[in-house]
Amino acid sequence: MNSLRLFCVLLTVSCAFPAHAANWSVNRVNHALLTPPGGVTVDQMSGVTYLGLVEGQHRFVAAQETRSELIGFDVTFDAAGAITGISNIAPIAITPLEVGEDFEGIAFTNPTRNSVFLSDEDALSAGDRLGVREVSLATGAELQAVTIPTVFNNRRPNRGFESLTRSPDGSVMWTANEQSLTVDGPISTSSAGTDVRLLKLNAAGDTFIAAPQFAYQVEPIHGTNTLGSPQSGLSDLVTLPDGTLIALERSVAVVFSGAVFLNRIYEVDFTGATDVSVGPTATGLNGQAFTRVGKELLWSGAADGTTGQNLEGLTLGPQLANGDWMLLGVVDDEATDTLSMNTIIAFTATPVISADFNADGVVDGVDFLQWQRGNGKTIGATHQEGDANRDGAVNAADLELWKGAFTAPAANASVAIPEPASLLLSVAAALAITAQKKVRRASRRT
Repeated sequence: MNSLRLFCVLLTVSCAFPAHAANWSVNRVNHALLTPPGGVTVDQMSGVTYLGLVEGQHRFVAAQETRSELIGFDVTFDAAGAITGISNIAPIAITPLEVGEDFEGIAFTNPTRNSVFLSDEDALSAGDRLGVREVSLATGAELQAVTIPTVFNNRRPNRGFESLTRSPDGSVMWTANEQSLTVDGPISTSSAGTDVRLLKLNAAGDTFIAAPQFAYQVEPIHGTNTLGSPQSGLSDLVTLPDGTLIALERSVAVVFSGAVFLNRIYEVDFTGATDVSVGPTATGLNGQAFTRVGKELLWSGAADGTTGQNLEGLTLGPQLANGDWMLLGVVDDEATDTLSMNTIIAFTATPVISADFNADGVVDGVDFLQWQRGNGKTIGATHQEGDANRDGAVNAADLELWKGAFTAPAANASVAIPEPASLLLSVAAALAITAQKKVRRASRRT
């Protein structure tokens, strides 16, 4: 074992890593009403996805629960992320896949493939398929269906796959049931949350294969009123540029004046979480020992700033000039809910800038080596790979952030930071010398 590798081993063994803290913050900016032109119907928007710049406009597509069409629209934002206009609202026809489909989540692939994946929440009649399917935006035809683990057949009615997100590099999709499967525990109450399964789908070319599952606990219903059908569930998932997964929860409490909605957005932490797709938990969580994912609250409140609306969908949008990222949400205007309308909500997601890539509490040469190994990755890069500003790329901007935070050894604190090529040699030499000293000290002790 060479001295540099030995040093890394020693470093790993001796390091105590700090507790997880959120890597992002979320702020609600404003909301606006989506008003379709004559002859166009917008009804029950349940999910939304970002297509990117199309003819110079930020183009989004929303899924509608029980309609055999999607809704496309363009949104303009100001420098602070506020919605300033909505235009080009038009339906996109899709071939009916079955009787009574209930589309909830939606995720765009790429301009070349020009398709979206849709998650279907419920099977309403014999032969219907709960699952995730790809549909062409050009023809509306189904392109493929993803094979879903059979444990999800234990869904509760109307509590299936509410969410769907695809990573910016296309390598992963995530979905989850809205409330607990019957084999996993009870539904949410005002005093207890409900355990749902986060299902990871890994890309294999243009197809996706079911991968690990993780237990996520949704918060209890806010308030204690038992009128009507109060509930709390997982509404959507979003993958941020650095691969961080965030979850949108929705709680509705029914009072005499109508429904009162509360939404919460959490950052998900998979550290130490159990893969519940294997072993005794594969067929049910009831009575089994497992560790849930962690989560950090990023935002909580009413989507419209008052009593709330039925915010069901959320997606990552464009990056702003200040480095923040847009999140766009859509409201389900279901007829039974008199408060909700065809509303879209603008949020901004702000990254926590950090060049401490190995999370050991100091920005040093080891972090530079991690940046150097990841340098050149243009999409889907993680913070651990050297993405200091969490934009999914590892480049010179991240190196500059590392330089600004670099903590030089005490004996060399006044030495200027060299350029990357010479810096790499200096870092390697310093690590090798340190490791050799450790070996000599260990030899003397024996």
